[in-house]
Amino acid sequence: MHELGIATQIVGVVTRVKEENSADRVGLVTVDIGLLAGIDRESLEFCFEAITKGTALEGASLRIEEVKPVGKCRKCGEEYEVRPDDFTCSACGSTDFDMITGSEISIREVEIESDEEG
Repeated sequence: MHELGIATQIVGVVTRVKEENSADRVGLVTVDIGLLAGIDRESLEFCFEAITKGTALEGASLRIEEVKPVGKCRKCGEEYEVRPDDFTCSACGSTDFDMITGSEISIREVEIESDEEG
């Protein structure tokens, strides 16, 4: 289950962001995950919640935004949505393409909160 390793890396980055900003809490962590990244969404959510329990990130929410796979055809230059069962260019029928999006895993946003002293 590589979702545990990914959740651990996310927690490490978010903890660093929290500390660098002297924040008291982390509210929401938004992560972009490509549909071809091979990540099980429910497993990642479970792992994130499990490893943040009892830590400074306990109570933080994980929002996963799915990124559609888009390729650029090397033959005709067309950008098109790549389906897991069909890599064929919608314009020319070629299967020679470069992946633009759809296999990435990235933290888009970390919402941090600080208690204000009166």
